[in-house]
Amino acid sequence: MRIYKRWWQLKIKEMECIICDNENHSKSVEHIVSESLGNENYVMVKGGVCDKCNHKFSNFEGKALSNSILLVERARMGISSKKGKNAKGEIQGLKIEGDKNLKKNHITITGLSPENSKNYNPVTKTFQVKVESFDKSQVATSKLLLKMAIESIYTSQNKLFKKLDFEELKEFLKGDNNKNWPFLTSKYDDGGFKSIPRFTDKHRLKKINCELKYKQVDDRTLLFTFKYGGVKMIINLLNRDLLWVNKYLNEDTKSRLYPKHFRAKLERRLKK
Repeated sequence: MRIYKRWWQLKIKEMECIICDNENHSKSVEHIVSESLGNENYVMVKGGVCDKCNHKFSNFEGKALSNSILLVERARMGISSKKGKNAKGEIQGLKIEGDKNLKKNHITITGLSPENSKNYNPVTKTFQVKVESFDKSQVATSKLLLKMAIESIYTSQNKLFKKLDFEELKEFLKGDNNKNWPFLTSKYDDGGFKSIPRFTDKHRLKKINCELKYKQVDDRTLLFTFKYGGVKMIINLLNRDLLWVNKYLNEDTKSRLYPKHFRAKLERRLKK
């Protein structure tokens, strides 16, 4: 008796990009937190983000890392770029560079003026330097925050990813809606935040002084905090509403709302 075997060819459906929802054939590895912030291991599954969206990410990621306070923290902590070079960039005329041997707490700053340096001590030969947090990189930074948030939630809190509506966030990252998205710099912690990465991922990120946390306040407010070195930023992932920022501004006088035009908008709203 002859036995016939039938072989079935199975067509495996490609993954869909979590940003544009298009079928994704990319096999590149997407780092959730940039390699230029010291992250080597916290990555998305291959095919999670398509090449087209990844290219858009590269455009704003570079600006956020080289023209904002994140540059100072990278240089201060001796973090190298993707190519293994010391951190370099510029913030409002100040050229900032980390130590070439990646030595911590050694930064070179050129372009100083009386406006951004003060309190010189002739004995210790030290003085204070004022560096603005952002140099035309506020929008790029808000996009970087949203990018890290949605990728980390998809990877480590997938039930939350499936539960909530992130369409407005996706439209902003794709460039379909370019209306600015507000975020805060603040050291205030009102509690209730949970780590997005778990176990080994969480531990490895802490080694580079990085934390990603979330807190769901209500159906319209999912707060995401990104802490890197001495900087902490907070953003609402579900919409551009400003109501959530009041508590932080009231509790921490050093909290700052960005992009700056949102400050006037918030003041007008509070006067009504």
